[in-house]
Amino acid sequence: MGSRSPKSKNWRTSLVHRVAYVGAPLEFEIGGVIQIPVLRISYQDLSTVGSIDGTVVFTSKRGIISLKKSNVSLKCDRIYCIGTQTSHYLKDLYSMDCTVPTLQTTEGLAEMLIGSETSINLVASDLVDDAFLARLKSNGIGVRHIVSYRIEENREADYRPLHEADRILVGSSKSFEILHENEGKLLNGKELYAVGRPTEETMNRFGYGVTERFDTPNIRAILNKLSTKR
Repeated sequence: MGSRSPKSKNWRTSLVHRVAYVGAPLEFEIGGVIQIPVLRISYQDLSTVGSIDGTVVFTSKRGIISLKKSNVSLKCDRIYCIGTQTSHYLKDLYSMDCTVPTLQTTEGLAEMLIGSETSINLVASDLVDDAFLARLKSNGIGVRHIVSYRIEENREADYRPLHEADRILVGSSKSFEILHENEGKLLNGKELYAVGRPTEETMNRFGYGVTERFDTPNIRAILNKLSTKR
């Protein structure tokens, strides 16, 4: 009497944790992962740009996609990409290579540019990190900001599936601000994870602790890790 079957004894170790990703739309799905696309990406028409020369800096793959959509040519001396995923898009769409910082964040990108460049063409969204821009400019780097896409709130996002999630990965500061404003009550009792320091700092500012911060923005790898984490 009182003995437990192997199934009941090990029920905790076999429990599947539901993971949710809150951020921009993803181009892929991972089994068991709930996706809440709270952002909407609007690519800009850059056909009047024609071509870009000099030094070019990409803060995401979307900047490259936007240039390609508008048939903008790159006649660059040097190209910098914030991460390996962005560099892969540059290779696929333009057959060109770029330099990637060891720390694949805006902080790592700034470290690489300072002392190496005096002016850059920054191909990015309309929501570039202010601290990143200020640091570049304070170190004498002239920045031509080419807004290649805009980030807006997806007002059609369905937050109800978050009830089923134990762990929430937040992709950006903007994503967390939108999540908190619309469904902050759903965050109670959840494990919260942040992509990048700015996202973590925003979550802290709203009074939330972060279980773990991921500085390398490989969303697929992060979600796979969280899905299998005990």
